Amino acid sequence: MASVELSAKNVALLTIFAGLSFIICRFIPGIPIVGVPEASIKFDAVVAPLYGMIIGPYLGFLAALIGGLIAAGNPFSVLTSFCTAISAMVAGFLTLDKISKNSKIQGWPLSAAILAALIAGWYATWVGQKAIFYPVLHFAGLFAILITRGWVASSFKEIGVAKGGWQFKPASILSGVILFVVGYMFTKPYLNEVVPLNYLSLPVYIIAAILILYGIFGAGKFSFLSSVFLASYCGIIADHMLGNLIFIGTIDILIPFSVVEEYFLKPLGLPDIPSLFMYMVPVSAVERILMTVAATIVGVGLISGLYKAGLIFKKQQ
Repeated sequence: MASVELSAKNVALLTIFAGLSFIICRFIPGIPIVGVPEASIKFDAVVAPLYGMIIGPYLGFLAALIGGLIAAGNPFSVLTSFCTAISAMVAGFLTLDKISKNSKIQGWPLSAAILAALIAGWYATWVGQKAIFYPVLHFAGLFAILITRGWVASSFKEIGVAKGGWQFKPASILSGVILFVVGYMFTKPYLNEVVPLNYLSLPVYIIAAILILYGIFGAGKFSFLSSVFLASYCGIIADHMLGNLIFIGTIDILIPFSVVEEYFLKPLGLPDIPSLFMYMVPVSAVERILMTVAATIVGVGLISGLYKAGLIFKKQQ
């Protein structure tokens, strides 16, 4: 479990992670954001959730924010520095048993509240009111938190505990299979004549996959890996939604609408920005899932290495 204490060790890790974010943002190429000079989606989005898991949501937030602000080269990059910071906070809270040493409040409700607030922010925008099915990935993350609740934190702190064999959870696996069937049915034309249920198939598939993975890996020797995966996913999609809100809020302020129209709407034959967001849902899904896989691979190695070196967590008895 990540510590929330302001210890010398955690402050040192904060400094290291802030420096790492700066190096990534400044020197490692990212995916360009059309219409915003010198702005791009950086690899920092992959490692930011790990900051929250390792040094907690508060210091993780600061590490990602400080590194991003120092590397920012334009006003848009300054704003998007908060995206990786909120990612670290969501992942950090999700892997905490308690939000402070003397508190009885668990961390997962705060992760859920932050993600729910971001989704509500989407529907408060003019784009969100037209692209109502866009936050499918984000709803999947929110439902995953509400389903697993404190399991992520309890599994995350099991690093270093010897656990052998597989421990299947048939009920979770069966629920996942049923949801896969439901998601498949949502894609059928005869169910989409009144309400476009096909957009709901993606979050249903994701939740089904989470339930099946939880049923297979959640209680066995891979429970730690599964907790890192889920915390990373929730942090990354929180980053994604805040980035969307910043993008929408800066159109015709930092991002000329004419640029969006020239590079996106006209070439793709789309009528407006809400249509553009809906068009990008499959792309965003692939992108964020790949980022989650990368974060999990890096995270399991990094966290395990720091644990074995005695730099994080208390040794399990």
